[in-house]
Amino acid sequence: MARKVLVLTSGGLDSILTLKIMEKAGLDVIGLHFVTWFNIPKYKLLNDIADGCYIYKGFQINYIDISKEYTDILLSPSYGYGSAVNPCIDCKILFFKKAKSLMDSFGADFIATGEVLGQRPMTQKLSIMKMIENRSDLTGYLLRPLSAKLLDPTIPEKLQWVNRDDLYGISGRGRKKQMELASDLGIAEYPSPAGGCILTEKQFKVRFKDLVSHTSSINIEDLSILRYGRHFRLSTDCKLVIGRNQKENEVLERILWGNIKIDTMNIPGPFSTMEWPGKISLLKMAFNIIARYSDYCGAPEHIQFRIKYNNQEKTIIYRGTPDEILSESKIIR
Repeated sequence: MARKVLVLTSGGLDSILTLKIMEKAGLDVIGLHFVTWFNIPKYKLLNDIADGCYIYKGFQINYIDISKEYTDILLSPSYGYGSAVNPCIDCKILFFKKAKSLMDSFGADFIATGEVLGQRPMTQKLSIMKMIENRSDLTGYLLRPLSAKLLDPTIPEKLQWVNRDDLYGISGRGRKKQMELASDLGIAEYPSPAGGCILTEKQFKVRFKDLVSHTSSINIEDLSILRYGRHFRLSTDCKLVIGRNQKENEVLERILWGNIKIDTMNIPGPFSTMEWPGKISLLKMAFNIIARYSDYCGAPEHIQFRIKYNNQEKTIIYRGTPDEILSESKIIR
């Protein structure tokens, strides 16, 4: 009976190669895809991602939602952040600990990942890789097939579950060797290297820091909305988010954030959502900003705003001049 391996996969080339290498080695291969509020496809929400599993490149891949656990480490990482608010070391430890906890339920003997030595500066230095493996309680049971020949032999290799000669010694940030290997393994189609994790982006860092400094209890919706729209800080207890395009308008309508929803009725305009403390002056300020991003050109003489608040809907007529200076001064960037 073939040994079974859990392969952590993100859908990228390194993951695909790892799946194929483990299959070629004669193992029973099961993929794990950990999802959170920030690494799902753009314009998708967590409830759009079906529970259970899907088939990718002929492999069974299991979705595992770890948003709650990830939120905890994002807010308080033991090993700190990278260049922005990316808790990369804590992230790896969380992924590996979660995978280890699932081994028995899947009947797996060990875990494999597409990590490449030296590819990521924060988590793929040799000393850090060893530390992460130890902290995850996976010492000897975590196989990195793409770089295995540059690392200490693992238990699967020592017990001949996997032949070390069938593994590779790739290192560094380039992808040329992986692309050559893909060709050798008959993998014709694979995603281009992505732009990176959103948590490494400067704009996300600014929004995250604003959220943390103004919110005492942060939930997944507070974080999910950071990916979308234009964000405006109107006061310490009031934030406005305005959609930038139709897709963002649609997703902002679905995110369960904010206590007031604002839409334009008589002219094209963005959908907006706001955490509003009830002050009329702040609502007027929001109207001035939203008008700035509507198709307002002096005619008609007013904008009809549809407001949803406290399970009630009403229309408010806006008369005024869209405020570009206010829009620039209040935006979070």
